[in-house]
Amino acid sequence: MAPEGTRLKSLAVRLGADLVGITSSALLTDGPPSADPRYLLPSAKSVISFAYALDSDRVHDFISKTTWRPHCENRKAVARTLYKIGDALAEQLRSEGANAVNVDLNNNYRPEDGAADVTEMTAFHPEFSHRYAALAAGIGRLGWSGNLLTKEYGARVELGSVLTSAALTPDSPIPDDDHPCDRCKMCSRVCPAEMIQPKASIQVAVAGMTETIARKRPNTCCWICCTGYEGLTASRVWSNWSPYRLGHPLPEKKPELDALCIRLQKADPQMQAADNSFRDYRQAISDPDWFYYTVCCFCRSVCSPLREQRLANRKLIHRSGTAALKLDGSHVIIYSREKELQIRRICFTTICATPEGDSTTRNCSG
Repeated sequence: MAPEGTRLKSLAVRLGADLVGITSSALLTDGPPSADPRYLLPSAKSVISFAYALDSDRVHDFISKTTWRPHCENRKAVARTLYKIGDALAEQLRSEGANAVNVDLNNNYRPEDGAADVTEMTAFHPEFSHRYAALAAGIGRLGWSGNLLTKEYGARVELGSVLTSAALTPDSPIPDDDHPCDRCKMCSRVCPAEMIQPKASIQVAVAGMTETIARKRPNTCCWICCTGYEGLTASRVWSNWSPYRLGHPLPEKKPELDALCIRLQKADPQMQAADNSFRDYRQAISDPDWFYYTVCCFCRSVCSPLREQRLANRKLIHRSGTAALKLDGSHVIIYSREKELQIRRICFTTICATPEGDSTTRNCSG
């Protein structure tokens, strides 16, 4: 009979996983706090990490602003498959007498002092980091963006993890001389909020490996941009898929940026809704009527396996125009700075987020 780890990896592949690896808890416990699986499973000895590649054609259409919805639908389908894979792995491990936890894919963060819920958070540290597990399990390495990069698919993957008390044979991390990131830094050039610094770096030690990645602006900067409160670049020439505008530059200092993020979330009716995915991500993914709303992740989407592809993707994004909404709620793409400014002057209503005057603008014209 094949070793247990081999059988579990084969099961994951049969259910749709594109990449699978195993690491030990011991390799992760000396990393950043979110790398430690014992936070969710105190008896954890091993972690099974698995990846599912996003549809490249849909990513291409998304970053070029050819069409929006298919990529959103693909991300939801991928997430549902990852939950299915994780459930099957955990069930198999439990049937053999081990403890196992299928880690939630997203939107579950460790408590923060003074934060009653996610709308008051500013750090957004996950309960367990799928990226660190995938690095340790040999699936990929951290790129300049901090996203996990694979040799096969670049950064265009979604990740899942199963923690278990079973002692499984670990795989080896990818060595430095086979690192998939060549420091092209296209990721730093496609973030509308300029979250990723092109030159300054930090080091992250995980699983005996030391990764050099970009220094970033505070996590609330990414939250404001990636959730869609602000989608426009400083140049006003291109945006992500968000049609919403703050009407002023993001603050440079962390306290002001954090405060703005909290005020925006408190004013957002979707963050207060009962079907908010931050209340139960898995339930939202499982709901056939729930729409997976995604507007950015350009730092990941730009990152194809080949350098020439990444350069082409960056050009696609920079030439893709800016997003706005028609009266019927559908997207319209604007291809000039002048038109963007004209629409903002004439055709937008302002929804105030705070008494202090922070706002997002929503297109009200066809």
